[in-house]
Amino acid sequence: MKKLMCVVLVVVMMLSLVACGKKLSGTYEAEIDVVLLKYTATYEFSGSKVTAIKKTTVFGSVNTVTLEGTYEIAENDDGSMEITLNFETSDDHIKSGTFTFEEGEDYIKIAGIQYNQK
Repeated sequence: MKKLMCVVLVVVMMLSLVACGKKLSGTYEAEIDVVLLKYTATYEFSGSKVTAIKKTTVFGSVNTVTLEGTYEIAENDDGSMEITLNFETSDDHIKSGTFTFEEGEDYIKIAGIQYNQK
């Protein structure tokens, strides 16, 4: 019985360590200029889910693209952070992939672009 209890305790501890990944909560936004296009990108984080919203305005018409997906933040051996975004669909400018990540007091940086908390 003691051995069974020890095995159960070890399994529970391992599962709790796996569940301790860095999570974000809240909404972050940035205005981004790409060659001839300017758009607003918004990331909404909740648990392990992320919603990305891209709004462009062309000749007074607002076009909105919404992408749903998941994310994971990992720390590299050198202490730098990476975020992996997995969207169900893709967009020309917002894509799935692994990017550099940094978190400040009221902002995050994904691939070097600063998104301020709303």
